[in-house]
Amino acid sequence: MTRARWSGLVALLALVLLPAAGAQAAECPPGSPTLVTTVNGKATGPVYTTHDLLVHVKLSGGAFSHVDSLAVTGLRSVPKPDDEETQQDEFFGIADAPGTLTVTATLTNEDADPSCTVSGTASFDILQATAPVVSRLRKPPVFKGHRPWLWDSRYWFWVKPGPTGDVSPITVEARAVKRARIPGPSVPAKSFTLPMRPSDGPVPRLEPHGNCDAYQLICTHRIRSWADGAQVDVRPLGGREVPAAVKVLVQLPSGIPTLHFSLRKTPIGLDIKLLQQGAAIARLRMAGRCDPRGQFFLCRYKKLSTAL
Repeated sequence: MTRARWSGLVALLALVLLPAAGAQAAECPPGSPTLVTTVNGKATGPVYTTHDLLVHVKLSGGAFSHVDSLAVTGLRSVPKPDDEETQQDEFFGIADAPGTLTVTATLTNEDADPSCTVSGTASFDILQATAPVVSRLRKPPVFKGHRPWLWDSRYWFWVKPGPTGDVSPITVEARAVKRARIPGPSVPAKSFTLPMRPSDGPVPRLEPHGNCDAYQLICTHRIRSWADGAQVDVRPLGGREVPAAVKVLVQLPSGIPTLHFSLRKTPIGLDIKLLQQGAAIARLRMAGRCDPRGQFFLCRYKKLSTAL
């Protein structure tokens, strides 16, 4: 074959193949299925910072389609929990700052004959997550027959982010001393961090350790079953994959037996903080002691303060 005939054949093939290579489905006509964008299953906002957000695109009416392009701004992409694979029609991420979540997508409607494309943009307001709700401090009920005696020496509170609250991990940091003073930073702190969103991984268990039972962050030595210091428990509450709330329970000691058939005083000092992203969201400080009065207790404090 001569060079001239070969060049002509190549040119002819190029003309035949070019339309096929550059062919693209036309935009769908009016009345066709439209683009539907949802965030965590909802088609309207707002959404909140720190929350896990799953963006999903599809065509209305259940039309079969495939995604040609999907772009999301306003979110930081993170891996889905449990190593689940993100599908072509999804985007999983977290908004670090308030603003606007914008989704731009193009889908091809495979049910149409011929197939056609649908493009669109959707926006959702991103609001700053609110501070978690902190309960009032539960104090022991008073024995009405002999005030100010108390029925027990247990104190507790809980922290709950709720649907609009900050769901970054919550760290419980506790310090304790066996003196009636607030422990300072020189006292080593014991801490435990709980994830509050699935993307942060599975919920760890506060397993038994040393003298401590399960869920006990701070425990103490016991003399004939009597505790000689305070006990601090941390418990996750509710939720399926992650806790819906975190409960902190404090059990104050009420003396320890002596060889003279009496109870020696057991003063305590506590400083308990709950932190999110390094900032305190709740705090309980106690300095004093509780003494038994038969089956009741009498608690005296040099200091009892909360930032709840």
